[in-house]
Amino acid sequence: MEEMDFLLPNENDPQKIRERQLTEIINAGYHAEKLREKLSDYHAKDIADILPEIPKEQRLRLYTVLSNEELSDIFAYLDNPAEFIDELSNQKVADIIEEMSSDDAVDVLEELDEEKQKEVIELLAEEVAKDVELISAYEEDCLGSIITNDFVSIKNTFTVKEAMNSLIAQAEGCNNITTIYVTDEKDCYYGAIQLKDLFIARANTPLEDIIATSYPCFNANLKIADVLESLQDYSEDSLPVVDNDNRLIGALTDAILVEATENELKEDYSKLAGISSYTEEKNSLLLSLKARLPWLLILLCLSLGVSALIGIFDHVVAMLPLLAFFQPMILGMSGNTGTQALGVTIRNLPEATQRKRIRRMFANEISLAFINGIFLAIISFALLGAYVYFFKNMPLDRSFTLSACIAIALVCSMTVSGFCGCAVPILFKKMGVDPAAASGPLITTASDLVSALTYYGIISLIINYFIL
Repeated sequence: MEEMDFLLPNENDPQKIRERQLTEIINAGYHAEKLREKLSDYHAKDIADILPEIPKEQRLRLYTVLSNEELSDIFAYLDNPAEFIDELSNQKVADIIEEMSSDDAVDVLEELDEEKQKEVIELLAEEVAKDVELISAYEEDCLGSIITNDFVSIKNTFTVKEAMNSLIAQAEGCNNITTIYVTDEKDCYYGAIQLKDLFIARANTPLEDIIATSYPCFNANLKIADVLESLQDYSEDSLPVVDNDNRLIGALTDAILVEATENELKEDYSKLAGISSYTEEKNSLLLSLKARLPWLLILLCLSLGVSALIGIFDHVVAMLPLLAFFQPMILGMSGNTGTQALGVTIRNLPEATQRKRIRRMFANEISLAFINGIFLAIISFALLGAYVYFFKNMPLDRSFTLSACIAIALVCSMTVSGFCGCAVPILFKKMGVDPAAASGPLITTASDLVSALTYYGIISLIINYFIL
């Protein structure tokens, strides 16, 4: 049992302690004001974590004790808000959503069924409904689909005093005030001001003097995957997003970028594993089968191709049965090399926007595969030659001639696999296909096909010149 203790939750974990404390507070029977005061000491996420664990009667009491603003913070952290929204009236749900930033509001609404979603949207204030509609209008892979209205903007015609007054008026309902965006009289994006610069500016200082008119902005129609790395490179608390007319329509906060990065990584990991969707845990068995089966069928066909190819060289194997013993080593090493090249290429491909950088990346991966192949081939030549000589009772010259054949095949197959691992994602990108779709299993199986051809092909050629 002691060996399994690491699988059990740690009772001294700070999060577990907070959960116990919150449960005790909720069960203590405090009157409304006292309960609300006690809960105010805890983060909204901690309350969201225990919400599924407490009885429905206690949740209903919390809905009446806590304000709509407090509930909006809690609901934004729920993994499955729909089941708790069903416990509330549509009007209450609308009131809670109105207190959320637009990106959180859209996330919650998307969890509801169409009928419930429509009923709630009809109850939203016009301005909130407009923000929700704006974000929902963009494809889910576009920047516009993850923006928030949680930002402060001022006009470039303001004085420093007017800008400060506008900031104070907007700051109450905004969490992102470190960077203040500036628009012109047509609501077009003009630039940005850092909060500290506005604070230290004198009242008679022209606002134009502290506006960074070259502060970066991004178009809402850009693909998230294409610009995510660029967004991260700026390391700003928030970045403005504009529409095609350069009107400021939202912002990307650091929290949004962290979530978007996690989603992209999950999606890429899933594709590298040969799974078309990283949300399988939320899908039914049928949907999960639908996501995996196509890849498995493709890999089956490729595997059959590998077997058929090896069958062509059955006369070579019949002449030297020992060759079959070393086949797994060749296929395994070449597959590993291809997967390494694939992973590095996919990671660096977004930065490789120029042909020169792509060629350099290509040359680097092939060189690495070749050098690694040479190094491993030297070791294999010595070890396999000795193994065949001592354990298979083959004459010394024949033993090391065989190991030399295998070593040469190893170098060639690893180099070709490195080439494939780098070339396939680059080719996919040129074709407009997500490079991550060049999944690990696909590259491994393709490498097996190429490596088997290289292995047996080279040995067949060598056999014509050496008597083994």
